[in-house]
Amino acid sequence: MKVGDVVCLSEYGIARGYNLSITRIDPYQIGVITKKLNEGYNYPYKVHWMNTLPYKKTWAHSRRELKYAGR
Repeated sequence: MKVGDVVCLSEYGIARGYNLSITRIDPYQIGVITKKLNEGYNYPYKVHWMNTLPYKKTWAHSRRELKYAGR
């Protein structure tokens, strides 16, 4: 995955309590990867979600929590 890819939460990501603020609104919403940190980080992907809380649009995720949207 790279910056600019359109993603959504995987089934694992939906099941995690950490993502409850996202899944409470719409568990199948899409987002765009805005930043990718080095591989040493546990949550290297910064994702801007389209339909989430107005004060918190960007969330950090692991690769396992994300999947490509529309594939």
